[in-house]
Formats: sequence, structure tokens, C-alpha cells
Amino acid sequence: MEFSANEILKLIERVSGIPDFLSKKTDIEVLLGKFQSIEEYLARFGSLEELTTFFKRIEEKLYMLKSFMTTEEASKFVGVSIVTMRQAVKRMELPVYTPPGKGYMFLREDLDEWMHTFRNPSRAELEIGREPNFMPGKPVTKHGHLSQKNL
Repeated sequence: MEFSANEILKLIERVSGIPDFLSKKTDIEVLLGKFQSIEEYLARFGSLEELTTFFKRIEEKLYMLKSFMTTEEASKFVGVSIVTMRQAVKRMELPVYTPPGKGYMFLREDLDEWMHTFRNPSRAELEIGREPNFMPGKPVTKHGHLSQKNL
């Protein structure tokens, strides 16, 4: 079987286009894989809105990994209102950082320590006399609760 010069040129043109086609095919496969991932997420969450809500909840929880937190983040972290946080700062019960141009910033370790000051002993601790100075109704700390340090 013999080929004419024209046929050979056409064949060369088609063959030379193969690398471009293959690279486009790879791009298309990557894109299809991304679409498939999105479809899997949508199947899991039901709708794009539910998926978005899920990612927002994750983002809201990421503040717990930060060393410093805003007043809003700190209040969520310890489970009290923003007003309670500000009152604790005004009463100087809770250390606070005030960088220029920012509101209050709280160190996570300071928040943990502050929460420990609200600990009350269990009945068993009272019965075995672990805290002889604790008397119900009498404040042990400035908050009126037993401090972790006293245990």
C-alpha cells in the first residue's frame, strides 16, 4: 500500500496533534475528577447549601486552635456571653491583651485557668475532707467558688 505525499502530510499533522490532545485529555480527566468529588460531597450533604453550612461550622470551630482569641471567639470557647467576658476583664479577673487597632484578645491558656477558678468540689471530695476549708455558701475565691489550686 502506497501513500501519496498529501496523505503522509495529513497523517503527520494528525500524529503531531496527539501530544496536545493527550495533555488536554489529562486536564479534562482532572476536571472530571474534581466534578466527581463535588458530586460525592453533594450526595453526602444533600445540597450545596448544606455543604456550605458544614464548612462554615468547621471554620467556626477552628478558632479553638488559635493561641489568641477575640472576645467573641473566647466567649464561645468558654461558653459564656460576650458581656460576661467584658465584665470579667473590667473586674480584672481575666488577663487581656489589647493590640493597637484591635479589641480585646485572650490567650487560650488564660481562659482555661480562669475557668478552673469556678470549680466546685464533688460530694465525695467533701466527704473525704479533701478540702477542709470549703463550706457551702462561703466563698473560697474571689468568684465565690473553689479554686483548682486549692485541691
